[in-house]
Amino acid sequence: MIESKVSIILMTYNQEQFIRKAIESVLSQTYKNFELIISNNGSIDNTASIIESFLPDKRIIFLNYDSNEGPNIRTNQALDIAKGSFISWLYGDDYYMPTKIQDQMNAFSNLDSSYGIVYGPGYEENVSSGQLSLSKGVSSSGQCFESFLMGWLNPGSVNPISPLVRSECYKICRPDNSIFTEGEILYIHLALSFKFFFLNKPLVVMSEHELRFGKAYKRNLDTHVKSIERLLNKNNLSPRHVKRVYRHLSELKINCSWHSFRTNQDTSWALKNLYSAYANAKIHSILNKHFLVSLICLQLPITFQRLINQILPRV
Repeated sequence: MIESKVSIILMTYNQEQFIRKAIESVLSQTYKNFELIISNNGSIDNTASIIESFLPDKRIIFLNYDSNEGPNIRTNQALDIAKGSFISWLYGDDYYMPTKIQDQMNAFSNLDSSYGIVYGPGYEENVSSGQLSLSKGVSSSGQCFESFLMGWLNPGSVNPISPLVRSECYKICRPDNSIFTEGEILYIHLALSFKFFFLNKPLVVMSEHELRFGKAYKRNLDTHVKSIERLLNKNNLSPRHVKRVYRHLSELKINCSWHSFRTNQDTSWALKNLYSAYANAKIHSILNKHFLVSLICLQLPITFQRLINQILPRV
């Protein structure tokens, strides 16, 4: 039987410390019918030269850009040339478990065409110690739109590099070039049209280090809100789904405001998001354990905010 081709798209920028391990984890996959598209988004370190050392392998397509552009732009450029019937994502500072693609293709062989995505859990690796810990995240199968929305913060979103996606899914929904990046938010979009299957086996390893983009929480919230607004504008959602979307936005804004308060950063930005969260879902916001505490504390002088933050860890 002829194996379906898988396009593995590796996105990287200034990741010379990690990129070799990422590439090797793809080339050593037990599933062999793949192409590896590497998108180097204008790196100014040795990332490109390390990638070039692998180019004798004809399965590798190297998109080596001189300039740095938004990740969504680079994502779409890679999708434009991908020839696989399935798409898998990887970042330059992460890596795959050896049987990732094989395990997911085996799962797809037992699913009907209504299933567009097979995903699973992953490990987080502490770069300093090398210690692996199982990351938290949703574990839903079937129609997952609501569970992805309501479980975004707890237990957590879809691991962004674990899914294997039918390429036809990206004919329904592609990243928007006007948005900086969407990452795992796009799986909420795809859950409107396709079923997901959760494979309960760790598939990937994501590195935890200081340069990780996820720490830029203010920009993350901005891009997340823009992506969710796109979802609302481009889909005829039921009143129930619209309500779930606004609750999702409310929870996310409260969470970011709480983080801003706990780290003594940008009080005005945090308050603005609390007011917006309340406008999105009034009762749901009030019931959130961090809403009223954040609202009261953020209006205190910064000296008192810092004092409260010193006390809170001991409460």
